[in-house]
Amino acid sequence: MSNARSFSKTLQENISPEDDWWEYTIPDLPKSQFTNHAGLVKCVSVVSSIHRQQITLHFETVPWSRVTRTNALDKFLLVSFADFKLLWPAPVTGEAPKPATARENGDWITKMLVSGITINGTTYHFFGHSNSQLKSRSCFMYAASKQEISIKVKAMGDFSKIKSVGKKAKRIGLLFSSAEITFDLPPDRCQDIDDVATKDYIFTDGCGLVSAQLARQLAQKRNIVFRERRYLPSVYQVRYRGYKGVLTLDPTLRGQIQAQFRASMRKLTDSPDYSFAVVDYSKVCV
Repeated sequence: MSNARSFSKTLQENISPEDDWWEYTIPDLPKSQFTNHAGLVKCVSVVSSIHRQQITLHFETVPWSRVTRTNALDKFLLVSFADFKLLWPAPVTGEAPKPATARENGDWITKMLVSGITINGTTYHFFGHSNSQLKSRSCFMYAASKQEISIKVKAMGDFSKIKSVGKKAKRIGLLFSSAEITFDLPPDRCQDIDDVATKDYIFTDGCGLVSAQLARQLAQKRNIVFRERRYLPSVYQVRYRGYKGVLTLDPTLRGQIQAQFRASMRKLTDSPDYSFAVVDYSKVCV
């Protein structure tokens, strides 16, 4: 496992705008049983700048999400284009390479994601990304055919009514959002409630309620402490099934129903994953 954490391999020394396939053989690639146990995922970094042109492979601690927790980690490939700025070769020896346009950059990245990356005979195709990964120019690929990946995505929720490509990507991105999975929460302990709203404004937009009992469970599972003393946060930023938003502590919420979600929190329907994830929580002010 220690060898996997320090493992690094250069897959390609030069990057050309004309590249159209990415297939690599790595005889000394760490065994999947060790990397899975260590919580590590393969990471390909594509770097293109005046100073350096290369594609490298290393291992990183997996960003846990509702998607990565339910699949073998060796099936994933995390790809980063954070340092990628495509360059056209200099027409004359000694001159500086010519920077590609933003469209040409995007076309090259799209070509790689559509074609896939093959490592030791296994081909990884585009799977998805969280909204933060989109900003950092990274995404997940998965060791399966495009058809199999499409089936996996459809199984994670009902996206059929979402017509906008950008909106659909954002909704799928919720499932890839990094969050600590606290526990599975049965849906019979939850309830949908209406928003407090007028025709012009939603006062409770993205804000649901959580019981003291469930809040204490969350605080215990997350080991929430301040100055070596446990405390009970009043607000939790959560991801659950198709819901996104915050839950505020409601001491009057008792009985079987432990969490109430507003209509404004529901971003997708029919998600079969009952894992309750806490992204963040309110802190003690000093």
